[in-house]
Amino acid sequence: MSVTVSFPALFSERIGGVESVEMEGDTVEAALRALTDHYTELGSLVWKSLNLNPVLVVFLNGCQLKNSELGVKVRAGDEITILSALEGG
Repeated sequence: MSVTVSFPALFSERIGGVESVEMEGDTVEAALRALTDHYTELGSLVWKSLNLNPVLVVFLNGCQLKNSELGVKVRAGDEITILSALEGG
């Protein structure tokens, strides 16, 4: 399943300014793993001890997911957004 993964500027800076990418995966977690397999420089930002980095928040089509919900299935055209929980004004 091809989904769009969007992420914060810190990620974008590490991969040449790209703000979102198309990734394959049947679940949110699979798409995120595909992201960090393809862009290995993002691995330490997304994962901590094989789990999602606790400073990140993940959204699927605008709805925030709990870490326990990363196994939710995705459909073609879905959008996954990664944000830092530490960002803000």
